[in-house]
Amino acid sequence: MTVLPANATVTIVGAGVVGSAIAYELSRVLDAAATPILVLEAQGEEDWQATGAALGVLIVHLSRRRRGRNFQLRQASLARYETLIPELEAQTGIQIPYQRQGILEICTTEAAAIATQAWLQEQAPQGAQWLSAQAVQDQFSLVNPQLVHGALWATGDRQVAPKPFTQALRQAARQRGVQFRYQSPVRSLQRSRGWVLELDQGSVETECLILAAGLGTTPLTQALDRPVTLEPVLGQALEFACQVEANTPVMTAEGIHFVPLPWGQVWVGATVEGNTLIGNPQTLAQLHRRASELWPVLQTAPLTQQWQGVRPRPSDRPAPIIEKIDDHTWLATGHYRNGILLAPVTAQNIAESVITTLAGSDRPQGRTALIK
Repeated sequence: MTVLPANATVTIVGAGVVGSAIAYELSRVLDAAATPILVLEAQGEEDWQATGAALGVLIVHLSRRRRGRNFQLRQASLARYETLIPELEAQTGIQIPYQRQGILEICTTEAAAIATQAWLQEQAPQGAQWLSAQAVQDQFSLVNPQLVHGALWATGDRQVAPKPFTQALRQAARQRGVQFRYQSPVRSLQRSRGWVLELDQGSVETECLILAAGLGTTPLTQALDRPVTLEPVLGQALEFACQVEANTPVMTAEGIHFVPLPWGQVWVGATVEGNTLIGNPQTLAQLHRRASELWPVLQTAPLTQQWQGVRPRPSDRPAPIIEKIDDHTWLATGHYRNGILLAPVTAQNIAESVITTLAGSDRPQGRTALIK
């Protein structure tokens, strides 16, 4: 049975990529020995939920929405990735597959090609270049030439393998004293000076509570003055045994991602809007069929794995939800399709807010210790 500490200064509910990133960023500043940090996860350590359903495609320069808060978050998070990956690899020894070849957005109709070129001329995103249909065929022969009308190549966009990335975040946080407890669902929340969390194994009192549990956040927020409603959106993926040329970028076409991996496999994935059914073979068959038309190399490649998962999307506000509720409560959830992309910047924002709040609170002297 999992042994719980009786109390913690900061408790994070959810050990997916967002919760693990928050734990890591907090551990970089707080001395966990003097300011205990606890992460509670309802599932087992290898049960990946929304994190496991993701392909880790980090789209920023290809994003059509280039104004406002969401785009600023994307930019800041991608910038943090460039320093975070080597930082984690150095601290943990875990090699994190992180592809720097950019992302190629393929236009499969003439209308899409015309619209994309017009957008490119108007916006001039950094590091993005237009490739003619012939140039795509010359450089990327695995794309079906009959379906290519040109492509937009964003050399500054990236892709990260979600599981090794999350494992590295967890290990780095543990090395700094953060405690992780798996198979520890929070059953209820009660207000005290901070919060009391009721679990099957007992209760935990915490000064600061961060809810980063994806879809599991919804029932927990019923204890708040402002409950949050999240709805599940289906994400699906296929894995093929398929060796492609080195330095082949991630490709995307018609909302389908083609992700070459350095160990001789390819991931293919898509989001199914308006369909939250898990285990529906029809949607996976449709994905397989269309992906094989776009990239004919997949027609003969062995299918080694397939999976589906749900992503949390706010039903009454824009994604994501990154906010402070009061001096004891924070929300970091509802990232929808961008949980992997926005995990670093979410963690930075939440950690900064928590640390500022602790530094300004009337806590007993010495209870908040910063790493010097």
